[in-house]
Amino acid sequence: MSFSLPPLFALALLAFLLWMACRARRSAAISSGQSRGAYGLVAALALWSVVLVALGLGGVHEALAAWPVAPQVLWQAVVPVAIVMLALLVPSLREALAILGDVTPWRALIAIQAFRIGAIGSVVKALRGDISSSFPLWVGIPDFVFGASALLVAVLYARGRIEHRPTFLTAWSLVGAAIILVPTFGLMPYWMHEPGFAFIFEFPMVLAPGIAVPVLVLLNLLLAWRSFVAGRSGLPADDVGLVRRA
Repeated sequence: MSFSLPPLFALALLAFLLWMACRARRSAAISSGQSRGAYGLVAALALWSVVLVALGLGGVHEALAAWPVAPQVLWQAVVPVAIVMLALLVPSLREALAILGDVTPWRALIAIQAFRIGAIGSVVKALRGDISSSFPLWVGIPDFVFGASALLVAVLYARGRIEHRPTFLTAWSLVGAAIILVPTFGLMPYWMHEPGFAFIFEFPMVLAPGIAVPVLVLLNLLLAWRSFVAGRSGLPADDVGLVRRA
């Protein structure tokens, strides 16, 4: 197996989620019960990552995708989303996630999206003809551009240019989620019948749609949610976190 970025990205993103939970607990922003829920959520996503790896090493992802009756959806990406959606049904955990979104430095939630620059790898392979699917071009190029924009937005935020403009962060975050969700799931019937799309199920590539990309999109939506709340409250972005910690 040659060197690949998806496993490293998956580990880094899970570590980022763990850092968010640990940081909030150390600052007493969340209770011990809420922290257990947050740690449990990270553990569930980590366990799913282990399952992804085990299935990948066994070639199960590719085998299932080749079945005539295979579900016409990228189900690997649905699982982590379902895990988070189930967590949101628990009021205490939903509140904990809201607090995490408030007390985590928003510059970190912005900068983490720079991982999406890694999409350039699939784009280059598609342009070289190593990947015959057009998926890397339709999804990978916008994903790469958004990842590059994260660096610019993070710098502007650090310089105070957009620190007090939560509406901008809401719109930017929603765009980041949409450029993945709309072409991926909106055109899923096409992708599943495209001959070259099988590359997405190869290991370790499957770790990208199976855990790395869903986590990035979920972090997009978390920032969009909390920046929208900040805009509705009339508070500058970081002031929401200050209120939480007070």
